[in-house]
Amino acid sequence: MAKNRPRITAVVNCRIAVRAALAVLMVWPHPAVFAVEFELVDSVAPSIYTPSNEAAVETAGVATAGPKKTGGMFLPSDNGTKLWRQTLATVSADWPIVRTVEPDFRSTPPREGLIESAWLEPQDSMPAVRGLPTTGKDWPPRRQRVVIRVVPAANGAWIDAIVETQSIADAYATSAPGGVELTGGWPTVSSGAERTNITTTLAARMATAPGGVAEPIYSLPALEEDGIGGGPAEPPWAHSQHPRLARAGYKVLEDYRNFYSCESLTCVTAAFGAGALMANTGFDTTMQNAWQQGVAPTDVGTFFSDCKPIGEGKYALAVFGAAAATGLVLEGRPSGDIIGEWGSRSLRMFAVGAPPVYVLQLATGASRPADDSSAGSRWHFFNDNNGVSGHAFVGAIPFLAAAEMVENPLAKGTLYVCSTFVGFSRMNDNAHYPSQVFLGWYLAWASSMAVSRTETHFAGMEVRVVPLPMADLGGLAVEAKW
Repeated sequence: MAKNRPRITAVVNCRIAVRAALAVLMVWPHPAVFAVEFELVDSVAPSIYTPSNEAAVETAGVATAGPKKTGGMFLPSDNGTKLWRQTLATVSADWPIVRTVEPDFRSTPPREGLIESAWLEPQDSMPAVRGLPTTGKDWPPRRQRVVIRVVPAANGAWIDAIVETQSIADAYATSAPGGVELTGGWPTVSSGAERTNITTTLAARMATAPGGVAEPIYSLPALEEDGIGGGPAEPPWAHSQHPRLARAGYKVLEDYRNFYSCESLTCVTAAFGAGALMANTGFDTTMQNAWQQGVAPTDVGTFFSDCKPIGEGKYALAVFGAAAATGLVLEGRPSGDIIGEWGSRSLRMFAVGAPPVYVLQLATGASRPADDSSAGSRWHFFNDNNGVSGHAFVGAIPFLAAAEMVENPLAKGTLYVCSTFVGFSRMNDNAHYPSQVFLGWYLAWASSMAVSRTETHFAGMEVRVVPLPMADLGGLAVEAKW
């Protein structure tokens, strides 16, 4: 069962004229190439920075508090030492470096690296020659430095780069309006210092430099930092006096909402259009005659006929109900939860799909192949009640419910194939035309999709889209977590 999966982050970088790149931990190598290249990375974000020689740094009058945790950015590389040198060269091109700690990619655990620049007075704070500061940007005196952490990871490293800004007046301003005491020095702690994250700019410069790193993989900040969400919300039945009954009710209502959504109804309409073409042309009759002559007399036909009891509603509903009840009794145990979920899904699929099956059986008005009626498979509205195979619908439910609970492609494909056996038995017994079997199976599949969307909805899935600037490009970051 697909539960408690990690978050998946995708970044859409505008490149089409806007060039577009998408990263769900994946990289799009070139705007003209539409192949997608997957790259698995270490999903552990870097830890909060703490200088290794904090006492010595503080004695020297340098800020000791580290940058806030941002989640960083992953740079893929097969050579960690080369990546470190590229980072150091890129930073030193703009800032004078005063302290470096080289990361150790081979130690266990790996040791993170650190780059610190000297404190510099930003250009916009320099007063004009023989003039006094006249704008808020020019006064009070300010200074800045950059701090970059490089945290080794599998097949690359996480980087986190910030610019710290300090001001004398922030720490030594008097209460009198307009008065500033210049008797103190620069603050020795930067707990109140302004910090600007420049990780994306640094990564973009490294990616575009000659011989630079591969295109970086961008990550989103934590949910708590940007104010989006605060953990999975409580389910609506959490405070009900009868939580199990309320849970079933909420899920069935959500099943119906999903089944009758515009997207689902569009697909159902298309399926019934295909069924109408099959029923009202010579397709049904031709295929039915070929099946009776080529498959029904063989052992394969006998096997399909033996599958018919799986589609008997009186047996199937009893099995579904017993499985759901077992899940309630053994709730919390792995085996009980699996059986209970299968039974619950199957019952809800029947509850969602049975009404449209019954209505459309009457509305289409088609007859059975074995009937003497001249109508045959053609639709004559409300003339008969066999336009959709009820056995094909019920017989597909247990297999489709199980297929949505497994992730193994071979097991999922096998269950999908098995879901058609009861439908084929109705053709083998000359009880339904191919179009009627197809429509019964399709309504079961549409019901399974509605139930699966409900399970995803109540599993605590969170999706968010936030702007993510990338150097001189704009983009969007999309994150899904469930």
